[in-house]
Amino acid sequence: MQATIKSVLQRYGVALQYRDFRWIWLGSVGGQSAYWALIVARGIFVLQETGSSTQVGITTFVAMAPRFILPPLTGYLADRFDRRAVLATAYGLQLSHAVVLAALALTGMLEVWHVVVLALLNGSFRTFQMTATQTLIPNVVPREHWLNAMAMNQVSQQGSRLFGPGLIAPALLLFDVSIAFLVSTSFYLIGIAAILSIRTRSTGELTRGSRIGASLWAAMRYAWSDPQLRALFILLALHCSMTMSFESMLPVLARDVLGEANVSVSYLMMGVGAGALVGVIGIAGLRSASGRGMLLLITGAVSGVSMLLLGISGNTTLALLGTAAMGGSQAAFMAIGGAMVQSLAPDGMRGRISGLNQINIGGTMAVMNLVNGFAADRFGAPTVLMVLGLGFTAVVAVSLAQGTLRGIYRGSIAVPARAAA
Repeated sequence: MQATIKSVLQRYGVALQYRDFRWIWLGSVGGQSAYWALIVARGIFVLQETGSSTQVGITTFVAMAPRFILPPLTGYLADRFDRRAVLATAYGLQLSHAVVLAALALTGMLEVWHVVVLALLNGSFRTFQMTATQTLIPNVVPREHWLNAMAMNQVSQQGSRLFGPGLIAPALLLFDVSIAFLVSTSFYLIGIAAILSIRTRSTGELTRGSRIGASLWAAMRYAWSDPQLRALFILLALHCSMTMSFESMLPVLARDVLGEANVSVSYLMMGVGAGALVGVIGIAGLRSASGRGMLLLITGAVSGVSMLLLGISGNTTLALLGTAAMGGSQAAFMAIGGAMVQSLAPDGMRGRISGLNQINIGGTMAVMNLVNGFAADRFGAPTVLMVLGLGFTAVVAVSLAQGTLRGIYRGSIAVPARAAA
């Protein structure tokens, strides 16, 4: 039995044998749990105060909007300065924001505009966190274990949709949203303590005096000139905009379809997190390149179909099945796609390329969460979910006709040569 457990851990959690990756992973669990808990708590607070899904959509958009603007800067900093220091600073700023939010809520002074402004700060600091994390991981884990490391990072990111909302559910049920904000603060404390324990120091190829504009332009040229990076960027953008921009619709879906906004929103987000855990742990043991490519195709298709299931659900059980399928397929798709992007990015400009990919992912999610908030008020959340699900299912079918993506699905990923900054 002990030998079996050891074998499973070696296959599915091999990256965790590296000390600094374990600290990165634990820090990510804390930070991401706080983020998803705040997505739920902010949505509930805004819905209670305004009764509008549009206002929830605006708040969610504001929290995600910095990922449409700041990633190039965060990528530049990750290639210019110590990546561990950039990451620790991001966690410290997020902790400060959470303390202010909880204090305003506990004293009864919190207003909707406070939530919006603090959501903007939270999203800005999280942008630094995510870019620095993705840039630092390949420096603490050997190349042959990158997919496993990215999958385990997705366990922390996507699985925290289960942990964060789950841990604030008792506060929402027994107390009120202000206690949920306080619990979120404790998650950031865990995160910053873990990041400060990392020993690895690494930077990119940028040196003192490097011009930010020129260095970012070099990374953009590199990413666009590489056919595989270009194809992956487009596919990931479509996936995030059409299947992963649902957070602003969950409160109104819970209220109008399931009949209970507060706790049901946490349950739905927990469903996404539970599915994500299963999905990314399942792909963490993959070692064949062709298997990774084929699973990218399959999980992409399931992402679209699962949106349909959530859209047609008329009760909590079916809704939870839909969110679990969404979480599993989306997390696996993003883990595989993210590992492929990292494999194609030279280390010297990995921070900048990761930053560009954060715009690609987070920017589209921010815009579409805003659009979906308006659309859910106008047409109803189920209709919007079904339209988006059908749309991305069609995208996956059409992608089979594109030569570069067909090669990626078959496992053809090139290792980049060293690039100039």
